[in-house]
Amino acid sequence: MKGLILKDLINLKKSMRTLGIMLLAFVVIYIPLGSESFISGMVVLMFAMLVITTMSYDDMAKWDTYALTMPISRKEVVLSKYLLMLMLDFTSVVLALALTFVGSLLTGTGMTTETLLGIPIILMIAVIFGSVLIPMIYKFGIEKARLMIVLCGAIPTAVFLVLAQMDIPFPAIGNEETAFQTIMLAMALISVMTFIASYFIAVRIYQKKEF
Repeated sequence: MKGLILKDLINLKKSMRTLGIMLLAFVVIYIPLGSESFISGMVVLMFAMLVITTMSYDDMAKWDTYALTMPISRKEVVLSKYLLMLMLDFTSVVLALALTFVGSLLTGTGMTTETLLGIPIILMIAVIFGSVLIPMIYKFGIEKARLMIVLCGAIPTAVFLVLAQMDIPFPAIGNEETAFQTIMLAMALISVMTFIASYFIAVRIYQKKEF
């Protein structure tokens, strides 16, 4: 298991360099503007996409065909991707918090509550995003799944915009603090349930897959 994760991390070296340059550019551009929350969101979302990058590398190298000749089970291969996703997501949160802290010091604005609360929300969205994509990639392949990756981002955005235009009132849930806590708890439950269900679906797909 450790070897599978280490292999993916080694494959991500070049992507990490590119990601580092992009983050540096974001820091230089947006921190002077006081947009630490934007940078935090971009950090988490870009790290969330890295697990998809490793699956693309595996597909190009025909890695799965070789991996299954070794004494590792198909469940372990799938589990390594989900563990890698969690590692990358939580690493991005730590990095996002560090960048937010540095940005707040440089701008003298301090770390706002909105920014701090926004980071775990983006983390949960990233977990849900990865959990939806991994089984689709195993089922349809990385090339066919590219359109679905775009749709996964476009459809929720389109629904949100339509609802915003329709001015649909949402049911009130007590005061604002209670409403926020309810939303956070609901998102946490959804992300955990999606992650667990996604893993078992991906294992089932991968066990039936022929290489």
